[in-house]
Amino acid sequence: MTPEAKLISADRLTRFMIAVLMAKGMPQASAATLAEVLVWADLRGVSSHGMARLSMYVRTIADGSMDPAATPVIDSRAGALFIVEGHRCAGPVAMKLALEEAGKRAKAFGVAMAVIRGTTHTGAIGRYAHAAAEQGFAAIMFNGGPPNMAYHGSRVKSLATSPMAIGVPSLEGPLVLDMATATIANGRLQQAARTGEPIPPGCALTKDGVPTTDAAAAEILLPLGGPKGSGMAFMFECLTGVMAANPILAGMIGPGGKARHVHNAMLALIDIAAMRPLDDFKHDMSELGAVVRALPRLEPDVAIMLPGERGAKTFERRAREGIPVSQKALAGLLEVAEKAGVAPPVLL
Repeated sequence: MTPEAKLISADRLTRFMIAVLMAKGMPQASAATLAEVLVWADLRGVSSHGMARLSMYVRTIADGSMDPAATPVIDSRAGALFIVEGHRCAGPVAMKLALEEAGKRAKAFGVAMAVIRGTTHTGAIGRYAHAAAEQGFAAIMFNGGPPNMAYHGSRVKSLATSPMAIGVPSLEGPLVLDMATATIANGRLQQAARTGEPIPPGCALTKDGVPTTDAAAAEILLPLGGPKGSGMAFMFECLTGVMAANPILAGMIGPGGKARHVHNAMLALIDIAAMRPLDDFKHDMSELGAVVRALPRLEPDVAIMLPGERGAKTFERRAREGIPVSQKALAGLLEVAEKAGVAPPVLL
């Protein structure tokens, strides 16, 4: 937390976001779902996907990319398979419906798989893997969207950063891997641009395809691990957009391509209890975690942490003490509040 940062409680931030979204035409239930996902990210320390994203959602409503009143619907397929048609709704609203339906089908069939089609930005994808793990499922999910990353070997936007998340339960709570396929997540790049911080070499290119460490000049992200990251992002487009008959990339990066704000996703759940007793699984996960934490450390004073463990600790602290709000973030919230005609957020 920087010296100039203020604090806001999760409850106050949530109420403020709901008020803004409802002022923009979003039903209360949908606004609450979207606000919860944003605040969860801030509580976990993922500020790039928290309150900083509220203005983006408001913009997508203003430019027509998002229909704030849209209701996603389930389009069933065989057995454990189904599609959620988003109708340009907020991504978290469609993901919540998909997760609820997948949970029911996983209990019935042992597994469930869904494709989520035609939404706007999905939010922190780790939120859904975390929720699934809390309910006793193992979860795998990933997202596809507009191009903002270069395919390995190219110097133009040709892939989405396509985040993925994997979640499993343990006795201490869910363990969640949440990562983008880019060297640096787009949200973190935007955050660095707002704060003026440089980004590491090898993360991004300028609009002309020149490597840069200036976040403000960076427009094209580079894939994590070169061909590995771009290969994953490419396959995620195949399993989301192409699978859902709503391909994104080919229509945007091909000849005459036109940019549009649209996202697709895929999620898969495994009912662990259908494979083995859930408590035994959690016990073995906790035992594995203890072994890993006890490994000889490369740096004696730096603890070895499991996937999502740092975020869980941050969540506990911020839920108790409040969420830091930088001066720039506060200015952004005040601007959104003024334009929406709602009361500004109340700080601690």
